[in-house]
Amino acid sequence: MSSHIPFLDAVKASIIITDGAGVVTYWNSFAAELYGWRADEVIGQNIMDITVTTETREEATKHMVQLNAGQGWSGEFNVRCKDGRLVPALVTLSPLFDENNSIAAIVGVSQDLSGRKRAEEELLNARAELEQEVHARTEELNRANEGLRDLSARLLQLRDQEARRLARELHDSVGQLLAAISMNLAEVRSQSHKLDENGARAAVENERLVDQITREIRTISHLLHPPLLDEAGLAAALRWYVEEFSHRSKIQIEMEIPENLGRLPMEIETAIFRIVQECLANIHRHSGSKTAAVRLKPQPNEVVVIAEDQGVGIPTEKLRMNSDGRSGVGFRGMRERVRHLGGTLEIESGNGKTTVTARLPLSQAASAQASG
Repeated sequence: MSSHIPFLDAVKASIIITDGAGVVTYWNSFAAELYGWRADEVIGQNIMDITVTTETREEATKHMVQLNAGQGWSGEFNVRCKDGRLVPALVTLSPLFDENNSIAAIVGVSQDLSGRKRAEEELLNARAELEQEVHARTEELNRANEGLRDLSARLLQLRDQEARRLARELHDSVGQLLAAISMNLAEVRSQSHKLDENGARAAVENERLVDQITREIRTISHLLHPPLLDEAGLAAALRWYVEEFSHRSKIQIEMEIPENLGRLPMEIETAIFRIVQECLANIHRHSGSKTAAVRLKPQPNEVVVIAEDQGVGIPTEKLRMNSDGRSGVGFRGMRERVRHLGGTLEIESGNGKTTVTARLPLSQAASAQASG
């Protein structure tokens, strides 16, 4: 076969033709460009001694056997160049047969994959760098979010402490002043016969007003932080609160609290009380339900709090916002309390029923209380 075939030289790919034994009979200009050998340097030599290395000889031998069996082959192959470099190439080997159905020649077409390989490697490196950068930024964001959550939890703790202080101040200071005023008014009432009709009426009215203010101050004080929570524990505080709430809201509330509940870590008791407060307030403000249920279920390693109502339910969009943390202040506050204690908060709503379930692990609460 001629060593120079113009139309094959025009093909922008390396084309090598050998006989059935692998001896080179044609080598186009792109083959010279890819491999580095000129046609006159390789024609008459076996292709196995030119482009095949020791490492790739076994694979190349299998391809020759396949070709001599009349089967073509195509795939990636590391070809050797004149300067010793190994170049990745896409190689297609096709046998040509004569009139006796014997292999007359083998045509090999090779395309340099170095550029593509470099691009792929650069892309992989860029992707790895981007992933590292994203990972680093994500870690920073997670740390920032964790810091914000810890700050939020700390603010809730401070709010609870301030509520406790205000409740004590109202009870001990304002309450004592009102008690003194009440005693003075009782003394005035005992001498009301010395007053005219308007004075006597005013004394009685003042006594009634002081009594009303005293009751309202006591209610506000207990809502800020019920003394029963510190003195008698969660069960007593919840029973008092639920009874008072039911009386004020006209909502019939079923309450399930074990008789032998006992005392829990202070942060757990405060968190459960606030969760029940918020749930019942939401039911009163939004659900329209005339009934509700509060259930406290202590487990060996956790306490489960469940609040249910049979009202209008929570709209799907708002429920989705609750699930991804974009909920309103009340639910967000509950989530922060529960998260700080290592627990979970689930909100389910459908078919006119809404259930809020908080799970608070006892071991985590003890650790949080110790560290706080």
